[in-house]
Amino acid sequence: MSTVCWLEDRDDRLARARALAASDPAGALALVASVLAEVPDDLDALRAKGAVLVDVADAERDPARAVGLYAEAITLLERGSCSADPDLAAAQRGHAAAVRQPDSAA
Repeated sequence: MSTVCWLEDRDDRLARARALAASDPAGALALVASVLAEVPDDLDALRAKGAVLVDVADAERDPARAVGLYAEAITLLERGSCSADPDLAAAQRGHAAAVRQPDSAA
């Protein structure tokens, strides 16, 4: 497979993962994992995983689990990101809100 074809396929899988994140988080994470299985250090895939994790954390009912998901998302989204990145900002807001939850273990 040529590089251009692989990049188009990667971008397609990552876009589908983002679209699926709210309705099928496991499927979304599986699509991202398929990209990372081919290129474990692919920055776009790592950041997409972080963005999907924000959606997963947003839907998480257990504040302690949400804190962990947001923290992982922040770590992934900070890679090569600027502070104005909307996914990073959402992860940081979500993390702060989850930490304030009375049931949170963090």
